[in-house]
Amino acid sequence: MATETKIDRMVALLQANRKMSYRALARELSIPEGVIEKFALCLEGAGFATLHYSINMISNPTITLIPSLAEGEEKPHFGKLLNRYDIIKEGSTLGKVEIFDSPQERRPLYIITLPEATRATRAYLEAVKLEVAKTFQAWVDDSDPEENRRLFEGRQKLIRSIIRRDLAPSSHALEQLSRIVLNEMYGLGEIEALIEDKHLEEVAINTSKQPVSVYHKVFGWLRTNILIKNEAETENFSQQIARRVGRQISTLNPILDAHLGSGERVNATLSPVSAYGNTITMRLFAKNPWTIISFIKKETNCMSVEMAALLWQAMHYEMNILTAGGTASGKTSALNALLALIPPYQRIVTIEDTRELYLPSYQWNWVPLVTRLPNPEGMGEVTMLDLMVNSLRMRPDRIVLGEIRRKREAEVFFEAMHTGHSVYSTVHADNGQQVLTRLLEPPIEIPASEVEDVHLLLVQYRDRRKNIRRTHEISEVICGVSGPELNRVFTWKPRTDGFESAKVPHRYMEELNQRTGMTESEVVSDQKDKMKVLEWMLKNGLEDIESVGRVMKAYYSDVPGIVAAAEKGVSPQKVL
Repeated sequence: MATETKIDRMVALLQANRKMSYRALARELSIPEGVIEKFALCLEGAGFATLHYSINMISNPTITLIPSLAEGEEKPHFGKLLNRYDIIKEGSTLGKVEIFDSPQERRPLYIITLPEATRATRAYLEAVKLEVAKTFQAWVDDSDPEENRRLFEGRQKLIRSIIRRDLAPSSHALEQLSRIVLNEMYGLGEIEALIEDKHLEEVAINTSKQPVSVYHKVFGWLRTNILIKNEAETENFSQQIARRVGRQISTLNPILDAHLGSGERVNATLSPVSAYGNTITMRLFAKNPWTIISFIKKETNCMSVEMAALLWQAMHYEMNILTAGGTASGKTSALNALLALIPPYQRIVTIEDTRELYLPSYQWNWVPLVTRLPNPEGMGEVTMLDLMVNSLRMRPDRIVLGEIRRKREAEVFFEAMHTGHSVYSTVHADNGQQVLTRLLEPPIEIPASEVEDVHLLLVQYRDRRKNIRRTHEISEVICGVSGPELNRVFTWKPRTDGFESAKVPHRYMEELNQRTGMTESEVVSDQKDKMKVLEWMLKNGLEDIESVGRVMKAYYSDVPGIVAAAEKGVSPQKVL
């Protein structure tokens, strides 16, 4: 429902009386004639009214409403309602989402209802935009977070002050109207609400001729009811994004690949590189990243508790792990979940093209490094290889490489293992054997003796048909007669959607024995203790990254105490 304002009340008076003077309107609405004149000029500029000025200077101007200011249309019926929820940010409702099973589309539809302004109020908001633009005439490079915050607060303060002065709305209406102006002037308009929907993973503009598409975590790809006005608006959005990160996108440089400070990864292309029109594809990352508990809970069923305990043990005792999977299979989420299990007294260096890894605050000795693309002149590039080499001089205990893509990166990755560091990374591959093939054969072509330094392979799988993600396998890399081979420890069975323990990880046991002195029975006992703690966390809802961090901090400072608390079912508040 649209927010009613004083300009709407003025329109209602004009609809009832057809023609009124500024003075009469000011008296009825209890606002100055100067504000009435501003409203009248806004309505005239939008083609909604006609102003009449008498030759007699003493006579008061009058305004006549053009009878074409009908509001809204009857809401169409889209089909059977499948889901409904609100998009909430900082206590405010940004939009209401309804997902319908459309018989015409034969697919669900994503219908979002956003806070609206009436046509009269929107005419006024256009005047507010002009007033704000006069104050913030020059574009300031706001890629710096602090400068960005200062600019945002300045713009928001000015917009609020203008609307408050003229309309004197309620605090709720002021929030809605100022957000509309901010999003349209300095944001992505209606797309901003989609970005805040925690149920979405992707937002895509394919062309202005089609509705915006979204990838929903439950329903997959959906068409929305949001339409981009024209190709110029998409290009404007792309340029705004580019300016935020100190980049350019133009006819000369028609491709943009960037990530925003809030974590979203954005790819944009301009026509004619994209034949049907300008495009934007935005990958949204969870504000609360998945943890190991998110993977094992019943609702997601991504891995079993036994698998999680093995991986936790491997992280605890500094084994090298490589995570693989296809696009959007959850390999980065899995890596992020594992990193939260590292002891707090160790130094971690992460190297990424796009900031996707988020560690709990208890891991204070963490240095996140991010690559940088060259500027338009081809200068200033910082590659993953540059950061990887530099990280070896930062005395890390653990090194995390976002993704292995090239031979030189892989060489430095494996060299880091030889220097005594525990190393983790991701790679695109559908199963463990594909991982070995990619590493051993051109173009990466790493020597077999070095590939054997990887202890465990974790492979994620995404079933696009059912829209589910599972840990497909956990395998150990063993030294075979003709080179590295795999010993599958756990596998996922698609027919039963369950997990099966395949073989005992013999090399893994030997490595732990050499590193810690634990016997095989002690290794198994340690895994069982970790399973108890994981199940205790799951039962008590300790799922978010900070809760997992608190448990890890307590666990590594008092292993017997936390295991005993888990066995007895002690309340987390008493031990954390």
